[in-house]
Amino acid sequence: MKVSLISVIYLDGTLGEVSNSVLDVLIATGRISKFKRKAGWVDVYQERNKLRDYLKGGYAGPERRAPWPSKQQQTD
Repeated sequence: MKVSLISVIYLDGTLGEVSNSVLDVLIATGRISKFKRKAGWVDVYQERNKLRDYLKGGYAGPERRAPWPSKQQQTD
């Protein structure tokens, strides 16, 4: 099964590609400035109110997102 990757621009301006689960973490932790959708680039800070709100804590169920990979896992 092929995992589609999403283009992102990190805060320092570098371009990268990540999976959807990693994109969620990057948005939640404020580590990217933009990501690309089919319709074009989304500015995370400008569109913050339209993106998923990670700070309100409205979901009381179990965490289902993949954990953030450690630096060691990223280099393997």
